[in-house]
Formats: sequence, C-alpha cells, structure tokens
Amino acid sequence: RVRELSLEMLPALLVSAASFLGPLPVQQGPVVTQRRASAPVASVERRGVLAGFAAAALAATPAAFAATDSPYSLKKDYVVDAKNMLENMKTATELQRGNPEMETIVKSTRAEMNDFVAFYRRQPKISGMPSFSTLYTAINTLSGHYASYGNKYPVPEKRRTRLAQQYKEIERALARGK
Repeated sequence: RVRELSLEMLPALLVSAASFLGPLPVQQGPVVTQRRASAPVASVERRGVLAGFAAAALAATPAAFAATDSPYSLKKDYVVDAKNMLENMKTATELQRGNPEMETIVKSTRAEMNDFVAFYRRQPKISGMPSFSTLYTAINTLSGHYASYGNKYPVPEKRRTRLAQQYKEIERALARGK
C-alpha cells in the first residue's frame, strides 16, 4: 500500500519540488560556425535537476515511514513506550557473544534509548515518576556499557544482574502506574 501511494503521488511531488526551484538559469550555448550561427540554447544545470529529485524524495519519505511500525520507535505514550523500551533493553542485555544480530539490535536499542530520554526527560509530569527515574538509571548503565565497550561486546554478568533488578523495579512501578 505504501508503494502504491508513493507511485500515485510521484507526479504531484515532482511538480511541487520543481516549484521550489524557481526559474532555471538560461545559458548561452556555443555559437557553431558552420553555415549559420545557432540560436541561444537553454540548458538545465545538473544541480537544479538533482535538487528537484532530492526534494521529491524527501517529500515522499514521511509517507513511506509512517506506515512502518518499528519496535524501536516511540509511540509518544509513556506507558507503552516505557514497556517497549524495557523489552528492547532486556533483549540487548541478554545477547551473547557471537549473535549475528547483536550489532543491529544494540544500535537500534541505543537509538531508541536516546530518543526516549530526549523526549520524556523534558516533561516534568513524567520525569518525576519513579518508573522513569529507575528506567533512566538503567538506560545510563546500558548506554555507558556500549559507549565504553562497543556494540559487539555483551553485557558482563555483574552488570546484567544489576540491570535485571532495575528492570523488575521498573515493571513494578509501571504496574502501579507510577
């Protein structure tokens, strides 16, 4: 369905993108000295054409991403996002060395952790909740591990145990609505 919408909207997007470009510059072409001189030739600069295609591509991007429902994207509902964040952090914490998807999962989880903290820390009603402060601590612990050791190194047992305790505390606080 997303592909169909994008293809249907493409002509309109190209026209709207072209309207942002303004008039294209006209350059005088070289005069040919055969039997007669040629008239001025209008040429389209490559930069103008590329700008038009880039604008059209950017205009189509939100529609394409709106239909995808990634487990690593925020829904802008704290309880839903906190539970989802917690599950993704548990998954990243329990990964073992040699897992082929480890780097992908860790990168996605780290991006989600950054988005989560950036979005919810600015909201006083949420940032004062016990579940948020404990989740914030767990995020800092896990994020600090990956910042120090990289995305391919698993969480050590001692840190994993501490994170598991924090995860249980977060779940209890979320269940109580705090």
